[in-house]
Amino acid sequence: MPNPIIKIFAVFLAVLLLCFAVYQSYQRQEDIAYENAKQAVHDFVDNVRMKGFITPKMYEDFQSKLSIGDILYDIEIVHEKKVYTPVYTDPANPATFTNEYVVDYDEFYWKQISSFLYGENLSTPIEERMYKLTAGDFFKVHVENKTKTKATMLFNFLTGSLGGNDVSISITYGGMVLNEDY
Repeated sequence: MPNPIIKIFAVFLAVLLLCFAVYQSYQRQEDIAYENAKQAVHDFVDNVRMKGFITPKMYEDFQSKLSIGDILYDIEIVHEKKVYTPVYTDPANPATFTNEYVVDYDEFYWKQISSFLYGENLSTPIEERMYKLTAGDFFKVHVENKTKTKATMLFNFLTGSLGGNDVSISITYGGMVLNEDY
């Protein structure tokens, strides 16, 4: 007669191995989603940096490349516009100009950019709208998942939510705008 403890141990071991195999499969799906998002971000940023502008079509293509799969993303886009500020010893007196300039950057975020591209008060047709950047500006995109991935959910279930952070896909990419092709 078989020992019931051995049967319980065998069932427990089988369930544990099954959970591990499922977790590995989900982890692989997460890796593929990461690579897809990384490629989409790199393509979009490089396209904007080389052309020097953003159109609604470019952004929508970027969104469609990201939407493959069941993961939703938070996207933050930042345009850092180079601004030259003259240096005065007395700002109230223009004659005190020191012949020097300080380079600053004004930051424009997606909320400001999108109102320019998708604003309803604009008279320009949406096909002709273009947000222009200048050579020497900086353009950066940050993407991270806002929905839990299946691998994260299973890991949190198995560890009692000791996994911590639910963000498993986080990509930041950007650089200097190289061209003004408009």
